[in-house]
Amino acid sequence: MGKKDYILIAVLYGSLLAGVVFPEASSTVSESIKYLMMTMLFLAFIKISPADVGRALMSNWVGMIWGTLLRLIITPAVAYWVTLAVYPPLALPILLLAGASTGVSSPFFTSISRGNISYCLVMAIATSLLLPLSLPVMVKVLSDTTLNFDLTAMAMFLAMIIFVPLGAAFVLRGLVPGLLKPMNRMSYPISLVVITGINFGALGRYVPYLKANPEQILYCAICSIVFALAMAPLGWYSTRSRNWADQIAASGSQIWINNILIIALAVHIDQPLAATLGAFYMIPYYGFVVFFSVMANRRKPALVAK
Repeated sequence: MGKKDYILIAVLYGSLLAGVVFPEASSTVSESIKYLMMTMLFLAFIKISPADVGRALMSNWVGMIWGTLLRLIITPAVAYWVTLAVYPPLALPILLLAGASTGVSSPFFTSISRGNISYCLVMAIATSLLLPLSLPVMVKVLSDTTLNFDLTAMAMFLAMIIFVPLGAAFVLRGLVPGLLKPMNRMSYPISLVVITGINFGALGRYVPYLKANPEQILYCAICSIVFALAMAPLGWYSTRSRNWADQIAASGSQIWINNILIIALAVHIDQPLAATLGAFYMIPYYGFVVFFSVMANRRKPALVAK
């Protein structure tokens, strides 16, 4: 973990708290979360070339199939059924969170943990492209009676969030490739500002609801931590390989999910518990970044990321 990573963690938690302290300003920003999310994805996609994707697919196609099924179908189904039995109000929020795609930042976190970067790259691309289809279908099949929202509209919203920045990134790469390097150099401070805006706008509009239901804050915090703790070993043992690089990648691709996209979706469909759960997932999300990076530093130098 470097200085930038500690700054990022402080900014994440600080901006989230600021949104609760200043709910009116936060509510104003919440209307722009979808555009901020698209900006984040664009900055991530310009770092990924078609050649990178091709090499990753060729070397990890078996892991991609199993990991994608686990990330988009098996995990959300099991998480939904378990939560429905334990605490029904969080069943739909955990379904949305558990069905999220692997985060586009997961290859970076995998690299600092000396994991197989190409595996996470495959997972981030494959699950992001499939998410507009998989998540609405899972919601329809599992909890149709609990969501008063047009699932076609949800699919279109997710497709817009993902494919517009992906298309823009490929157009930029093809037409103005000279801009890629300077934009990549500026991507970290820009991403930091964007993430701050997303976090700040995540919960402000729901402060009255959370004040009236303070127990939901505790339940969301506990649920997010339990979910991440369950996914870590599940991902770890999902690969046939028993070397550190592959197991870190498999585990990380299940833990480091696109929870910010779920916050944007939750705000869009007005689901306060889903937005709160997505925001609190940042606690275990970055907790595992620290844990795996510390463990990686204790490994032998030969265990480098592929």
